[in-house]
Amino acid sequence: MNAYDNQVPGGGRAPEPGPEHAPTRKGDPIDLAASVYEHGWGPAAVPAEAPVEAPAEAARPVVSGPVVPEGFLPRPIGPGPSAVREPWGADGPAVVPPVAEAVTAPAPAPAPTPAPVHEAGPAVRPSSFRETGPLTHVGRKPPTYPAEPTDIPAPSGGDLFGALLPDTVVDGGRFGPVTVRAASVRGDGHRYAAECRQDTALVVRTGELLLVAVADGVGSQSHSHHGSHGIVRLLTRQVAQKAETLLAFLRSGAELDFASLMSRLIAAAAGELAREAERAGLPPKSYSTTLRALLVPADPAVPFRGFVSVGDGGLLRLREGGWQNLEAAEDDEGGALISTRTDCLPEAYEHARARLITDTRPGDLLVLCTDGLALPLLKESELREWLGGRWGREVPGLAEFLWQAQVRVRSYDDDRSVVCLWEAAP
Repeated sequence: MNAYDNQVPGGGRAPEPGPEHAPTRKGDPIDLAASVYEHGWGPAAVPAEAPVEAPAEAARPVVSGPVVPEGFLPRPIGPGPSAVREPWGADGPAVVPPVAEAVTAPAPAPAPTPAPVHEAGPAVRPSSFRETGPLTHVGRKPPTYPAEPTDIPAPSGGDLFGALLPDTVVDGGRFGPVTVRAASVRGDGHRYAAECRQDTALVVRTGELLLVAVADGVGSQSHSHHGSHGIVRLLTRQVAQKAETLLAFLRSGAELDFASLMSRLIAAAAGELAREAERAGLPPKSYSTTLRALLVPADPAVPFRGFVSVGDGGLLRLREGGWQNLEAAEDDEGGALISTRTDCLPEAYEHARARLITDTRPGDLLVLCTDGLALPLLKESELREWLGGRWGREVPGLAEFLWQAQVRVRSYDDDRSVVCLWEAAP
């Protein structure tokens, strides 16, 4: 959620932000006298040492041979979505040409009968490998911001936590019937203004439950990144304490019991978040953040998924090549609308909405995301087509997923967090 939200009445698109009218860069130098350097971790004088001349390294001969170690073959990934395939075919990798001839190798002895010479073909890469190249965009015009991070955030007002947050995080794995990919990326606007990433994405296992979540700090609040990262941490603690009960509700399909318990857990996590803000000498509102979370049982026989949300964002499903908005308003037959409520934690905990997703099918893809991706995904058909054509065919690797999740769309410069769950195919 960024500073451009809710500025245009009637739901129209905000003016396209760009470097010429972007948020002002913040030049807050690091105060070396502040309490940032705790436990004696501050800068200290280092005694000068005489330069040590490194001994000359003996030249090593370049040995020819295959790039792939002899006898190494990737094994099948195991049971799961049919789209997750073996990296190579059944015949294994092709022969890799030698890197170079040995410099000091003696001349080979003459053979009585020369063997036929075969030219080595190109190295065979995994079947899902693709050359990604620079970040792509959809739409007629590219965004005006640079495609890569520029300025680096510095501690602002003694806030070391914000400066330590990485620009981008990616995560993933397998759990029971699902394969997970997650990413959280700093938006173009925050990159240009040298501000930290206010979004976060979470993938964590607690007992026989998988908890995935995304949170979006409110851009108008200076410490909302504390709120987004704090709420997913505190929710994990609450869910871990009630994991067995939640799993029982998911097994039995007890939606009302699940919703009641999750509402209480959200309230408890929000209360802890508010107390953390107060201990830091800040009002709880300064930690304002949205939240979306899914609970998935490890048992493949349990088809139900638990969902809880506070504030804006999106939960979508890709099924047989078509996108479905699982949070569309009841009177929206086309499913094109998305919730744009401004309810935020820790204050609006009573507005938490929890329910079960009861119609999960093998081969489905659930996409849980903040509005940095939800808005362009629902409003731009080219983006739906671009992502659907990739995520609907196979489960990408982590690096490939990160590249895909960053596809750019003009006028959408907010932080972007997304968790994708691929249900095991039949």
